[in-house]
Amino acid sequence: MGLAFKKPEVALDRYPYDWRMKRFMPYNANLFFIMGQKLKQPDAKGRTWWDKPYHISEYETVFDMAQDIEDSYISMNWFYKCSRRGEFVAVFDHICIDLDCYKYETNPTIQYHDLGENYEILLKFCDDNNIPRPSNILSSGRGIYLHYTFECPVPARCKGRFQATHRELLRKFIPWGADQATYDFSRVFRLPGSVNSHHPRRHRCEFLDYRGQFYDFSTLCDMVLPKKYEDYKKQKIARQERREKARVEYLARRKTNALVPDERGTQGFKGWASWAKKGLYDLKTLGFLRYRGPVRKGECDIFCHEAGILLAQISNPDNLPSNLEQWAEGVIDEGYIAKHMHNAMQTLYKKAGQDYSAKKRHKGYTTGTKTIIQKLGITREEMKHLSVFIDHEERLLRKRTKRQTEGRKERPTSQGQTREAWLTENNLSVSKPWEALNISRATYYRMKKSGTL
Repeated sequence: MGLAFKKPEVALDRYPYDWRMKRFMPYNANLFFIMGQKLKQPDAKGRTWWDKPYHISEYETVFDMAQDIEDSYISMNWFYKCSRRGEFVAVFDHICIDLDCYKYETNPTIQYHDLGENYEILLKFCDDNNIPRPSNILSSGRGIYLHYTFECPVPARCKGRFQATHRELLRKFIPWGADQATYDFSRVFRLPGSVNSHHPRRHRCEFLDYRGQFYDFSTLCDMVLPKKYEDYKKQKIARQERREKARVEYLARRKTNALVPDERGTQGFKGWASWAKKGLYDLKTLGFLRYRGPVRKGECDIFCHEAGILLAQISNPDNLPSNLEQWAEGVIDEGYIAKHMHNAMQTLYKKAGQDYSAKKRHKGYTTGTKTIIQKLGITREEMKHLSVFIDHEERLLRKRTKRQTEGRKERPTSQGQTREAWLTENNLSVSKPWEALNISRATYYRMKKSGTL
């Protein structure tokens, strides 16, 4: 682990880095964060706390405004709606552990309250108890914040493993007075640079001079969460047995060329389930466009979950795990498929089986196109290569282009001219050929109709 602070070059190419919070920010430009503040006196509505959502584009401005303000707070996570609720979380980029070690005089469970010189006591405690060293250490004014920062933002589909890892870290830091109620997804923490009014000397929340390493999300979970080899081996054997079962037609037909889009695209898909099949093809295409290879570990969950939702509509629930594993071959990181994919999809498998037994039209969950575009952060440039994950503007553009193409086929002599340009050359009301013949307009059209002209 060590103290070397090296930012991953891959993440720097893909994600913007926030030097103030020392974390990688998401690339999705449609997310929100929450700023909160404690009020010294209740306002007109009797509130002692207020929070307000801001767009990600306002991050720098709001951060500057909140400096030197008493008791300013910022959300740990990013949201896809203007609401600080756990169900609207879109992205995680770090885990924050709140250590209330200043309460050691009244709380007998707190055994440590001093970090030591160069933080040797805290780091020795981590090494002795097989706890990963934190990426950053903050002074909250009275207590301590420990940040475990990820190499890249993690989608909300990993919230199960994220919360389990967060709780396990809180449990391990009980001797330091870790606040066991801070595992909520919508939790806010003091903003670096703000003032803690509860301290008599009004200490500031700030980063201490310690720089650890960034963590891969899956690696950090494996280091923190307990794991039994026997259970993992049984799961591996069960996956191999499921893999030998029936296959979905789409998977058998597209297995060799689904990673790189071919010339046929999705023209061969027909039937009521064609949207789901095209969506599976679009997910593979999107992964190829972004990574030119397997999807990275930080975004495997959201790709697999969306693929599982689509596969649930066109496959038997008994074959859903094996079909999802076949779809993920070459598209998702192999380590994630072997260790985490099926555990993360257990809820989807169960609900798809219940809906299938109840003979419902839609199995598992249903996700709209707009929601998929928002969660995956699909850009307009990426939509040009997709078939169903497109917005209204892209759909209208394709219809307009198709009409223009068909119109040129019906009028081969038009040479792609606009209506105004064609009328300028061919409109008889402009050229007035009857004046050259010295006859009236009515006579000209009468002679033209009878064929005597």
